[in-house]
This record gives sequence, structure tokens and C-alpha cells, in this order.
Amino acid sequence: MDRKKRWDWNKHRQLILDMIQNGDESEIEGFGDTSSDEDDPVGDPDYTPLNQESKGEVSQPGEAPQPSTSTNKHPLGQEKFTWRKKPFEAPDCTFKGESVIPPDVLPTPLQYFRRFITEEMIESMLVQTNLYSVQTSGTLKNVSTTVKELEILIGMYLRMGLCQLPGNRAYWENDTRCAMVADNMSRNRFQTLLTSLHFTDNTDLSNRQEGDKCWKIRPWLDRFRKQCLEITPEEYNSIDEQMVSFRGTRSPIRQYVKSKPHPWGFKIWARCTSTGILCDFQVYEGGTGKRTTLGMGGDVVLKLCETLPPGQNYKVFADNLFSSAPLLFLFVVLSLILSYCLCITGTLRSNRLSGCLLEDDKSLAKRGRGSFDARVEKGGSMAIVKWHDNRSVTLISSHAAVEPQDKARRWSKQEKAFLDVNQPHVVKEYNTFMGGVDLNDGCIARYKYNMRSRRWYIYLFWHSIMLALVNAWLTYRRDCKLLGERPLNQRRFQAEVATSLILIQAKRGRPSLDSNTTPQPATPKRVRVRVPNDVRLDQVAHWPVKCAKRGRCTVCKQNATTTLCQKCDVRLCFTEERNCFKCSNRTQLS
Repeated sequence: MDRKKRWDWNKHRQLILDMIQNGDESEIEGFGDTSSDEDDPVGDPDYTPLNQESKGEVSQPGEAPQPSTSTNKHPLGQEKFTWRKKPFEAPDCTFKGESVIPPDVLPTPLQYFRRFITEEMIESMLVQTNLYSVQTSGTLKNVSTTVKELEILIGMYLRMGLCQLPGNRAYWENDTRCAMVADNMSRNRFQTLLTSLHFTDNTDLSNRQEGDKCWKIRPWLDRFRKQCLEITPEEYNSIDEQMVSFRGTRSPIRQYVKSKPHPWGFKIWARCTSTGILCDFQVYEGGTGKRTTLGMGGDVVLKLCETLPPGQNYKVFADNLFSSAPLLFLFVVLSLILSYCLCITGTLRSNRLSGCLLEDDKSLAKRGRGSFDARVEKGGSMAIVKWHDNRSVTLISSHAAVEPQDKARRWSKQEKAFLDVNQPHVVKEYNTFMGGVDLNDGCIARYKYNMRSRRWYIYLFWHSIMLALVNAWLTYRRDCKLLGERPLNQRRFQAEVATSLILIQAKRGRPSLDSNTTPQPATPKRVRVRVPNDVRLDQVAHWPVKCAKRGRCTVCKQNATTTLCQKCDVRLCFTEERNCFKCSNRTQLS
């Protein structure tokens, strides 16, 4: 796909807003012709009146005349929309975009993962990590890490997500040791790398752009976003928010969202396909204090949709945080005068109806489940539908409305059976294609290890690693479906990626001097786990056995012996002169 054909909203922003705000609607077909008899509200039974302007009253003698309160707002304001109760004529929304082409040979899980976490990204992190270790060390000591060591670190993190323990040190402790993590790197080296991870030079003031609160991780986020944009977009997309859990206090972008499972954390605006693949994202850095024409939600939709190829009839779904009638009207204007075809559907808040008068919730509830009320904008550009299920929900769309109606299966408490209730077409479309971001969130939460850190941007780094893994797995599963092959589940896919990152091109042990001889695999180190005192003093099945290799006695710590307690797995003296075996199983040892 030619990425140069993406829509540049910033290039046309001023042109569009000037045209709309100046009331120049003559170039917009269907919006500027006010002389038509069809648009005359007089005598139209389906006309929905707006709030009438206050009529001028005759002033009493001696009173100053009241100034006129009437305003002539631009079409993005609520006063310019007129709603009719008539059928909605859906525009031609045939998808013209590029279809997903399956590969000739299915790549490996590691190759899918490296589409999003490239070697260039690892090398850039390597340079900044070594530099940061020198800058923060009092002795100017370099951590001297390598690309392979950073790949092993990422692989260990993915394995930690498959076998989760309450803390990092638990993976190396004797009682809770996890071999698939601890055998690849020592605990001290692991902690050293974690404290040295960095992504930009703190001493370079050019990196601290004005207003950029994420400058410490901006190079990594920009490269990762660039890789996500290389994905072939699908016809149906959804826009929603993600939360990255963070309960620390030292962060300039921490947010609190009461209704979320993790209310404290970082907010990310995301655009995903209906199958959950992340295509574009933006880290929310807090409000700017400036009021815009479309509001914060509308600006987010414009930002995330500008990377979609124009004129291909992509469908975008959003919830009531983003949707509004002015936003849909703007995209209709873009499609008419600049051939930017994009269909928007979303739920709508009651205070964003833009003058559309619908039946109240009580009236719809009396009519029963499946009842609805709909209105269409005067020019036919969009429709608002209010549908009652367990409660009422309002949706707005530029390409779908009531027809063709569908059936939804619902449980009836009165009749103790499932019933089919009427469902407008826009509701079915929204329920089918809106959950892409939630699906991506669910896949991340399955096997994500919560790595604690004092530096807030490290949380965004590990979250991007999980985003890359989930994107790789969902892309792999999509290709398997096109090729008719059975895919791996997410757990096995993540395990294979982690193993490949750790073992591929890894050199273990000292290389042999003779290049013709095959190096023998290293003998795994034996980890001796000390049994608790309750087990050692239970006086049950503590059998003395002989072993081939002599070792130091656990009790006297002076003499070497070949006697071993089979249950405790420790060496103990058991001779005529010394009986440490009896002493060990009857007394408390320090």
C-alpha cells in the first residue's frame, strides 16, 4: 500500500473550518439549497422544530431596548441541524480498500514479532541504555549490554507472563525458582539491565520538545507506531481508550478513570481492527485547556483516522466519548468536496443530540423491548436511532439506520424463555464491529507480567512489548485463517517467541579451541532446596544413603562424608565417632 496517500488533516484543517464557519455551503450538494420546497418546514408534518428564538417584545416607555439574542452559528453548531422523521437512504459504502493478501509461506512466530519490534529499535535502545548507565553511575561504569542480551531480557519478560510470581526475585529463590527464567541470566544482571533501560539522551536538550511530556520514551513510541501503521487496515475499525496500570505518583501523564478496572494509569487512544489488531495509537498527555470545535473526542477521531487511506469507504466505530453530530457532519463534508469517504458510527450522549427530539425512555419502555425511534438529518447525511432493550441507547451513523431490521435473542423473565426482539441495523453493526480495542485489551491481560519500576515510562515500554506480541499473534492467526491452517493459541505462540528470542544465535559457555570438535552441552547447575524445619524434624522416612561424591557435613561443617539423608537431601556424618545424622533430625539448627 502506498502510504503517501494517507489523508493529511492538518493540511486541510483551516480550509474546511473556514468554509464551514463562513457559511459557504453552496459547494456542498444537499446542504446549501435552501430554496427547495422539500426543505420548507412550513406544512411539513415530519419537521422537528428546534428551540425558537425569543420574539422581540415591545419595550415599555422609558425602558432601554433589549439587545437581540439571536445568533447565526456555523453548521457545526447545534442550531444548524434540522431533523426529519423519514426513511434514511444509505449512501454507497462499498469497500474499495486493499484486501489482506496471505503470504506464500507462513512466517515463524518470531518473524511476526519482529515486524513490530525491529532490530533497529533494539539497537537504538542499546545505545541509549549503555549511555544512561555511564551517566547515572558514580564510577562511570558502562553496563556494556548487547543486542542479544536485550533480546534475552525481552524473552525472559514474556516467559514471566506465562509463569507469574509476585516479584522478580522469586524467579531465582530456591523455594520458587523458575528454571525457564533463572537459567538464562543471573538475578543481579537482570536487575542491572532493568535499572539501565533507556530510550533517549537526557543531556540532549533538543529531545525535550515543548509540550511533549513523553519525550523520555518518544523515539521508541514513534518507531513502534510506524511499524503498526504498516499493517494492511481492514474495512471495520474501532476507536476506544486503553489504560496502562500505574499507581506511582511521579508521572506527568498519570490519569484517573473511575469506571476502569485499573483506575490509575496512563490513557492511550487506540484504533484497532474488528479482529483486535492495533493499527494506530496516541498516548494521552492531559488536556491543553483549549476548547476546540469538535472537542477532545472529535479531535482524537480525526487524529487516528488521518492515517487511513482516503476514498476507500472505511467504517469506524466509537463510543459516546467520541461521537457527535458535528463530527459526522464534518466527515460528510470531506467526502463531498474532497472525496474523503469515511463512515462513522457510534453511541451518543443525551446532551449531544444537536436539537434532535426523540421519544423519552419511559415512552419506549411502555412499548416494550425492541421499540425504537429514529430521525434523519434534513440533508440525509446522518441518522440518529434510539433503541430500547434493557434500557435505552442512542446511536448516530452516517451509513446505517433502522433498515434492514434484524432480530436479537433476549431472555424474558416473565415468560421464562428466549424471545426475538426487533433490532435496528445500526445496533447490529455497532455490536459486531465495536469491540476491537476491548479484544486487544483482553489478549494483553491474559499473559502480561506486571513489572514494577520507579520510572513511569518503563511501564509504557513493557506495554508496547505486549502490544507487539498480541499484534503478532492476531496477524498470524489472520494469515492462518486465509491459508486454511490451524493456528497456535496465544500461550504457545508467546512461549515460542520467548524461546526464540532467548536461544536464537545465542552462545553458551566457552568456545572450544578445536573448531572441528562439537562442543558438549553444559551440565545444568543443580539447585539444592533446603527443606523446612517442620519436615526435617518430623522423624519420618529420613533414610541414610551412600553417595559417590564426598561433601561437607551440614551439622558440623568440618568433616566430609558420603552419607546423605534421602528426604532432606543433605550430607550428614554417620560414623562411630560422630552421629550428626541423629542430631540433625532431632534438634533445631540455626
